[in-house]
Amino acid sequence: MRADFFRGSERAAKISMHQPWALGLALTAVAPLLVGCVAMPAGDNGPAPAAAAELKVTPSSISFTSAIVGVQNSQTLQLSNTGGTALTVTGIIANGAGLSVNGFSGSTQLNPGTSATFGVALTPKTAGTFSGTVSILSKTASLDTTLPVNGEVAGAERQISVGQPNVNFGTVSAGKSAAQTLTLTNTGNTEVTVSKIALSGASFGMTGGGTPLNLASAQSVTLDLLFSPTSAGTSNGTLTIDSNASNSSVVVRLSGSEAGGSPSSELSVGLTSNSGGITGYNVYRAGSQLGPFSRLNGSLVNGLTYTDDAVDAGNTYYYVTTAVDSEGKESVYSNWAKAVLP
Repeated sequence: MRADFFRGSERAAKISMHQPWALGLALTAVAPLLVGCVAMPAGDNGPAPAAAAELKVTPSSISFTSAIVGVQNSQTLQLSNTGGTALTVTGIIANGAGLSVNGFSGSTQLNPGTSATFGVALTPKTAGTFSGTVSILSKTASLDTTLPVNGEVAGAERQISVGQPNVNFGTVSAGKSAAQTLTLTNTGNTEVTVSKIALSGASFGMTGGGTPLNLASAQSVTLDLLFSPTSAGTSNGTLTIDSNASNSSVVVRLSGSEAGGSPSSELSVGLTSNSGGITGYNVYRAGSQLGPFSRLNGSLVNGLTYTDDAVDAGNTYYYVTTAVDSEGKESVYSNWAKAVLP
């Protein structure tokens, strides 16, 4: 017997019989063998990996341009995750005298596309140039960053101005009063606390200016003063302002007179307007052309005449006037005018 085998996609057996006797032969067909292959569409590499977390800090630096010793200044710091996976901020550290971070209480997670804000505060200890840093730490060291903080710091200046050290109410008739105002202004660069305003002199009164009184830089308060003499002659008093300013006790001297003689005696003084922008006039009187001159009117005189009703017969008086503009600036004395009463 001869068996010839053929290779290919099919396997078969070809039998040639050379003997006259019979032989039984079982033939089996075998299918092609395939080994674990999965067909994939061309160009498909599966889902793309998520983008890494990315930390963005706004602003990239912080500058305090007008800081004052002992006064807190604050700015906002924003942290944003502009990447594709979450990131965790583990710390925000301020480095520098008087520099601090507000609003960060511990580990903060920022999911993709989210942000968080914190405060960076500077309360300077000394005047001059300030330099510090704020460091942001995370669970991913490569995202950690540090931003510079700088500033120019001025020394604290607390100063109270009262505008005028003396207030003269002039001369008033018996039974009458005269009013004036006094303006307190904080001319320093930081808040001033007025702890006490004390008035002395039985003929003087005041409204406004309750204490304690806090005045921010450039802030003012107006005190209304009143002179109501109780007897003929000159009255004197003081107004004392106590505060934490460098000029901690400011004293304003008060004066005024009650005229003697007949209250019905009067003298009219003429005023001359010689320029625009004038809002009113002050009238001053003395017993001599050399002075000293005392202011007669309480509020500004708006007309061009003024009546002095506190004069005595047989006396000689000398008058000068000043002009006051819209900014409250007062001119120098005019030439004096003489009045002789019979």
